[in-house]
Amino acid sequence: MTLDQDVDFLQSIPLFADFPAEQLRLIAFSAEPLQLPEGTTLFREGAEADGGYVVVSGAVELSANRHDGHQDVAIAGPGALIGELALLCPTTRPVTATTIEPSELMTVSRRLLRRVLEEYPDMAERLRMSLSERLQKMNMELGQTRERLLAIDGPEPEQEAD
Repeated sequence: MTLDQDVDFLQSIPLFADFPAEQLRLIAFSAEPLQLPEGTTLFREGAEADGGYVVVSGAVELSANRHDGHQDVAIAGPGALIGELALLCPTTRPVTATTIEPSELMTVSRRLLRRVLEEYPDMAERLRMSLSERLQKMNMELGQTRERLLAIDGPEPEQEAD
């Protein structure tokens, strides 16, 4: 892809949607491209995370071990941002990421995003507002889901005080 195509591609990702082209050009230019064959483990659950990965092409399986011994699995395809939280703060990987077909990714480090936000402080405020709106929307959706579950299962039993 050309730099302009990378910019358009990044702008389609919710975290970067409000970024002007100039900042996205800096991210696209500075991001490390990765070409990975099928079966490559990108990172393992529990590993320290220092940034995120944008899936440009291909597919990445995200798997997490549950406490009951089962495994949750999701597939991240083109346009997915893996490790969004790691772009914003130190954290560990909640999943193992493995390519399930030949894949092209962009590595975006936390340091790179921080540099862009320091050089363009108005973007930091835009990002904060965008994340706040997304969090409010998610909380509303969780509340609606809770209400639907309560309608199906009935209210939770009250616990006795000791």
